[in-house]
Amino acid sequence: MNIALALSIALLVSANAVAITQSEFVERLKNSHPFFTQQGFDQQAYQLDYVASTANQDWMLTGSVDSANTLNNQTSSATIGATHSLVATGADVTIGNVWSDGTATDKVSVSYIHPLLKNSQGVNDQLTSDLSKIKADINSLKLIQNSEKFILSQLFKLVDLSYAQQQLTLTTRRLELSQEELTLVKDKFSQSVVDQVDVFLQEDAYQRALQKQLQAEQELDLLKQELAVILNMPFEAISSDYNLYELYQANLSDLQVQLRDNTTEMNIAKLEQTLLQRQMLSDENNTQVQLDFKVGASNENNNDWNVGLGLSYPLGDTKAKSALEKTQVSLFKAKENAAEQLINLTVKASVLNKKLSHLTKLLNTYQARIKIAKSRSLAEKKRYELGNSQMSFVISAQNNVHEINLSYAQAAVNYQKSVLEFKATIDQLL
Repeated sequence: MNIALALSIALLVSANAVAITQSEFVERLKNSHPFFTQQGFDQQAYQLDYVASTANQDWMLTGSVDSANTLNNQTSSATIGATHSLVATGADVTIGNVWSDGTATDKVSVSYIHPLLKNSQGVNDQLTSDLSKIKADINSLKLIQNSEKFILSQLFKLVDLSYAQQQLTLTTRRLELSQEELTLVKDKFSQSVVDQVDVFLQEDAYQRALQKQLQAEQELDLLKQELAVILNMPFEAISSDYNLYELYQANLSDLQVQLRDNTTEMNIAKLEQTLLQRQMLSDENNTQVQLDFKVGASNENNNDWNVGLGLSYPLGDTKAKSALEKTQVSLFKAKENAAEQLINLTVKASVLNKKLSHLTKLLNTYQARIKIAKSRSLAEKKRYELGNSQMSFVISAQNNVHEINLSYAQAAVNYQKSVLEFKATIDQLL
């Protein structure tokens, strides 16, 4: 079996293997690569931070044991209490009981404090958990963003795999053609129809084609080996179904609106503003007077009870006002940053969209060039057979067909990677 035939059979076997589509590639990547497992752990850590931020809702138990000697009369007492913050209202409830000389007394007390201005409706008690929840949402979006960047980088390899397959196909076809031409030239030389120099030229053309074919085979095998490890698949099962020559239509009526409303990057920017707005709500509340409604009851002396108001306010309130102004500045900055991000995204997406338009025109020209090159190759071969041309012209024409096909595939790779990048920019990659 000759080399070209063996290569053809190898290509046929490869073509009959089940090729991986883009969606299958992404799904396989998500299920097998440690990157996504790490992403899950990161999200879990943020969720645990959120749970920890609700610790102020736990009951707080307190206790003390005292011993006293008064007028040679030794007594001991134990006090136990529990405090609970009602974060939904900002109120605090405290319950206490006293044991004296190991015997429970009738002294049971209950107190309730409800904020009327500062921390009203628990706006400050809920701050930590509210911020933690927003941060968890931001982190979730950032993990999605990181996943998209990782998947994009890996999809580039799937495109490269399609190109490597196409390159091997083209170089193998060129090698087969060179072998056929070499056989014909040798037959003609044996019949004294052509000079020996024609045989030498065709033998050199065959060796050049073989070198390119071997190089293409090496590039494909190395890429398949890399993807086999990444996807945790057998080497023989690695084959791409990605169509290098399929054209893409964006179908976007308003690019900037799409970017503003639907992209992960802009949604993160919105949540970062929400985070500061929630902080500012507490900062504004902290500038108010601490005015608390208090009520308490005890059964120590005929069911005592008390009702009152507590008032406190730092003169000048410098710290609270400064914190509020700082948060306001941060919010203004975040809004301007979001506007800048939208501009940058719009520039990137619009430039990529324009690039795709130009690359589409470029791809269309290759089809015309391939048709011309094939016609020229046939014409040169016919002229040579009629004795009106040289073997070098035939080889040059055949090489030209091969090089244009290869350039077409390379241009298609550039186009497809630009398509993937554009989809990632407008958040339509997955």
